[in-house]
Amino acid sequence: MERSQSIKLLIEDVDSGKIVLPEFQRDFVWETSKTYDLFDSLVKDIFVGSIIYGIPSFEIMIRDVDNRKKITKNKKRPSLNPRKLSKEEIEQSRKIDKPIRLVLDGQQRTTAIYRAIKGTDEVYFVSKHEDELEKAFDKCNLEELLFEFSGTDDVNRICLKLSDVWKMDTEDPDEDEIKEKYFFQTDYYKNYSHEEDFDERGEFKKFRFLRKKITELIKAEKLLNYYLLDMSLEKFVVFFERSNTKGVQLNFIDILAAKLYIGNFNLKAKIKSFSDSYPNYELVPEIIVRAIAYIKSSPKEINRNYILTGLKAEHFIELWDNICDLYKKSLDFLYENNYIISQSWMPYDNILIPTMMFLNEIGGDFHKMTQKQKEFYSFWYWNSVFSLRYSGSSNERIIEDSTVLINIANGKKITSIAFFNKLTKTQVLNPDDIFSFTKKANAVYKGVLNLINFHSSGLSDWKNDSKLSLNSELEDHHIFPKAYLEVLLKNESEKDFIDCVANRTLVPKSLNIKISDKKPSEYLSEINKVNHEFKTTLQNHLIPDELLTGELDNDYQFFIQIRASEIFDKINKYVIQPLEKVKQEFFEEQKIDETSNVSIFAKYKGSPAEATFNPLSHKVFYKGKLFDSPSMAAIEMKIDNGASADTTENGWTFWRFIDANGNEKKIDEFRKNAQ
Repeated sequence: MERSQSIKLLIEDVDSGKIVLPEFQRDFVWETSKTYDLFDSLVKDIFVGSIIYGIPSFEIMIRDVDNRKKITKNKKRPSLNPRKLSKEEIEQSRKIDKPIRLVLDGQQRTTAIYRAIKGTDEVYFVSKHEDELEKAFDKCNLEELLFEFSGTDDVNRICLKLSDVWKMDTEDPDEDEIKEKYFFQTDYYKNYSHEEDFDERGEFKKFRFLRKKITELIKAEKLLNYYLLDMSLEKFVVFFERSNTKGVQLNFIDILAAKLYIGNFNLKAKIKSFSDSYPNYELVPEIIVRAIAYIKSSPKEINRNYILTGLKAEHFIELWDNICDLYKKSLDFLYENNYIISQSWMPYDNILIPTMMFLNEIGGDFHKMTQKQKEFYSFWYWNSVFSLRYSGSSNERIIEDSTVLINIANGKKITSIAFFNKLTKTQVLNPDDIFSFTKKANAVYKGVLNLINFHSSGLSDWKNDSKLSLNSELEDHHIFPKAYLEVLLKNESEKDFIDCVANRTLVPKSLNIKISDKKPSEYLSEINKVNHEFKTTLQNHLIPDELLTGELDNDYQFFIQIRASEIFDKINKYVIQPLEKVKQEFFEEQKIDETSNVSIFAKYKGSPAEATFNPLSHKVFYKGKLFDSPSMAAIEMKIDNGASADTTENGWTFWRFIDANGNEKKIDEFRKNAQ
């Protein structure tokens, strides 16, 4: 029978050891972006699947939920402490209120929730502005307040870290402590508290309300569904043999296809037609669909709600073939210019959409791209990858970047310094940062391997020194074989770096060299007999050719330090260093005429309003009255449209304008550019 529980109860049961994992369960592998999606679904009451617990009737090896911090160099991670759960312990736990339970299915969800609530992974609830809401902030439910979940505080929005909400609930601080320890520490408060019209009481009231609503979510009794199975060993084994044989679920594209078919557009047939015409390419239908949504929407919207409600069959009939052509040409461009090694190793599929919009704007032919435009594209592409720009909720980034690249295609400059600030938050600031990237699903991990390819003008096949093809079937090969290092390395903390990207390179799966636990010099020498240019090939992969001589066979730490430094040199060259040159070439500070006013607009509860703003005096002229600040005018506008007399608003983020390049921006841009 299916039951339900709260996040609070889940956390307490993990902390008390009542919920544990079977030792043979796979490690926690979720990227943080999947945790954001999970909490987004919980807030929106979208079914996330049931957790299945089992009460064993036999002794079994167990371990704790993985709450360790990510790998950092020279810092040993604590063990997960596998231990035996004896029959005696099981029988004893059955006699109390709640027996020990094993997580049989749902380990990734359970671990993600636990890590977020306990603060191991930083997960922020980022709220909407009040002008984005249909009613007052404190009249909204949590779903209405949600803008996105993110890994960082948002300087322009009220945010709450989930682990801080948990601490406030368990520690029960008084109001002054909450202000000092939590509210005053937010980037939002630090950015706006010095403003004369900043209403500390009103903003803190929103902060407290948001905390209350998130606490209610954590304590909601019927939030998480679970099954509790009391099983014999035989049933336990059968469960795991069959646990992956689930029915096929409808996905977003299936639903869209059903809708478009009514309008005589056979989406599934079109997808198949592309695959038949280009068997060496993988079509990601959502990329095509979102690109069509970007072109057809005004204002720009590419979310699933707009796609399912706003797009019609005629839009697809008009644009599908052209967008698919842009898709293929963009993949060809990325491969031919060495931004990607193969399609399956792209850091982000979504990065294709701004690329396609740029290509469309220059006439559908990358040969029309100027050298300056190519320099900007390279800067944008690599910074998007290494800043994890397209992880998590990426629709806003896709729209912003598509608009920017369209303007670059038309010879226009960027007038927002905030764009550069958001784009250049690279995750790798020194060689040691490279050691923390160990999973191929991570965009930075893929980005490192692709950047080596970019620097080397294409990675070479180890067997014959030819360039790897776009549809190459590649694997991220351990340069120092894993089995060899398990024996060579005696220190457990050193073994944490066996899988790091500094020990990886991409080679065809068909290499057919028996590596096993051989020394690097031993198996590489076998390849050297076949490929007489193998030293050059190794250099092409940023691998020191000293590996062939055997002098590094017993010094793995020295090898990965050298390679990490080489990789960072390339990150510095292509990602970090170009910033100032690109800003000088493509950024143009917004020119403000002292005598001129700017037309601004806003919307509150669906009602629009227009006003004028003086960038130097910061005064706003609205409905025949002159207001001394944007916030005072924003409050007046809200009251005009039904808000209470004690409403508050940050006018700098409430009012918007259209810049010279056609971009919709907050008037906060004027203040940022003046700093």
